[in-house]
Amino acid sequence: MTRTIVVHSHRGGTGKSSVLANLAVLLAAGGLRVGAVDTDLQSPTLDLLFGLAPGPGSLADYLLGRCEIEAAARRTVLPGLYVVPARSGTADLRELMTTGYDVGLLPEGFDRLAQRFALDVLLLDTHAGLNNESVTAMGSADIVLIMARADRVDLSGVEETIALAGRLACRRALVLSMAPEGIDRETVRRRAEEVYGAPLAGILPYVPQMAALYGERIFAEALPDHPLVGEFRAILSALDARDEVSRA
Repeated sequence: MTRTIVVHSHRGGTGKSSVLANLAVLLAAGGLRVGAVDTDLQSPTLDLLFGLAPGPGSLADYLLGRCEIEAAARRTVLPGLYVVPARSGTADLRELMTTGYDVGLLPEGFDRLAQRFALDVLLLDTHAGLNNESVTAMGSADIVLIMARADRVDLSGVEETIALAGRLACRRALVLSMAPEGIDRETVRRRAEEVYGAPLAGILPYVPQMAALYGERIFAEALPDHPLVGEFRAILSALDARDEVSRA
């Protein structure tokens, strides 16, 4: 049975898409069959992170009735990892905004991808904040992984996402990103879990090499022995430990 994980943030700049890409790579490298769908039609990223060349289809093409969702899935160089890009260009976004689409096509498409490629895990990237695509993706999730920068301003927006996830039949977990050097991890963990009522699945430090690699290679592929990759693995372990991730 496919497990669906949605990665979401209230604001941009948390490294959400990059974290999703690294989790996908680690899962696939571990022998799982993994799908990653970029539902961020406004600001797509996964095609760049995975170095996908323009192809015959995208999520936008599927929503506009131009192709089947299965045809939009691209094989990557890593066996067992498939990526569905959000769109091919700005014209797709204009058409979607002008004509609209049936939001019910999204969960139907997720199910079809899971069945067609026998996926163990389906990862859904979302637009920052709440819109039709992100809310629908959360409604399809087994786990909502909520990301925020480790600062007061960014964390102030987490409550809205957690409140929404709390009304859905999914588990939820929090990841703090770009944590400054010397942060007291246990204090931050305790405070975050007390305030937000969601377990902290990970605290990701600010790593300059991540910014240097952005858009060129995925961190877990380029620097597999870096401590940050260990943090990504810790997030996956936390998501696997069902007693440590809350269910609404």
